[in-house]
Amino acid sequence: MYHLWLYYGEFAALGIWGILLAISRRILFGGLCRDAAIEGNGGSPMRRAMALKYEKSAELGVEIRDVSAFVRKYLAQERRLRIRLLRWQTLPERWGGLALGVGFLEAVTLHYLGYGAIFCADRFLAAAAAAVLIRMACLWFESGSLWEQAEICFMDYVANTLVSHRQHVCEGFEEATVQEEQAGEGASKAESPFILKKEEEQLFQEVLTELLSSST
Repeated sequence: MYHLWLYYGEFAALGIWGILLAISRRILFGGLCRDAAIEGNGGSPMRRAMALKYEKSAELGVEIRDVSAFVRKYLAQERRLRIRLLRWQTLPERWGGLALGVGFLEAVTLHYLGYGAIFCADRFLAAAAAAVLIRMACLWFESGSLWEQAEICFMDYVANTLVSHRQHVCEGFEEATVQEEQAGEGASKAESPFILKKEEEQLFQEVLTELLSSST
């Protein structure tokens, strides 16, 4: 057992670490999905942060036309365990590829140094076994559906809550502006007949005065 661990322990460690990465991704994406679905009382911290980012973009005059691109960009910038969520999508699979690549490189190097072909083949097969186990763990702890569900929930939140609310506020502001303009126009129209009436009375008095003076 000691010799097996001595010769193949590194690939066992690589395989175990890859399986832990697959489990961790499942847990992280599950939490992400729950945060995306939480409603009421301001929602989850991620929803509040997304709302703040949306409002900040609106204040800067950046128009958000593509909601899906806005959500994906936000998720791509988020970190979990100091690793971006976008990298977590493929991290376990990449680790499995790394284990396979290390095994192949070691097998070629050992063969070049004069080790037996069987020993070199065993090293490569151990790396291949670790990569296969990691791949099986990724399939078993499948997390792609959780990521898609989280994206859909965030897109629904942005499109039906943030965008709709802002449009409602803008429409209310435009209606109030139109009403003020109409009220201003009505007041100016009311003032203009009043001014005209005063001018007509003054003109009538001047004409009357001239007629009286000429008659005398």
